[in-house]
Amino acid sequence: MIKKIYFLFAISSFILGQILVLDNRSAGLIVILGMFVPVMVSYLNIELIKWVYDNYGSQMTNYFNIFQFIVKSVFMISMSYVGIKILNLNFKIYVPILCTVWFFFHITEAIFTQNLFKRQK
Repeated sequence: MIKKIYFLFAISSFILGQILVLDNRSAGLIVILGMFVPVMVSYLNIELIKWVYDNYGSQMTNYFNIFQFIVKSVFMISMSYVGIKILNLNFKIYVPILCTVWFFFHITEAIFTQNLFKRQK
């Protein structure tokens, strides 16, 4: 179920971003960088969490989640920098979209990990 959420959100945000790029480059980049890229990184994270859990168990998965929090913080800072400083996107729109999508999928990753742990019992 969780992977379906990722799939639907990724496809819809990518298509929306591509359509908006044709009409308004800035709006399209906000959707692609603020929605599509964080979703794909989050999906990569749940695949890594599943791989770590299957190969190393729940204790190592907890350690990986701690490391992952640091990596995701650097990712958010980097995405903010790229969007605001390099691409000159409107920070009043870009940063809230980026943070909201990141937070939603961060919670989704937590639910996914919790389901892995419950499945173990």
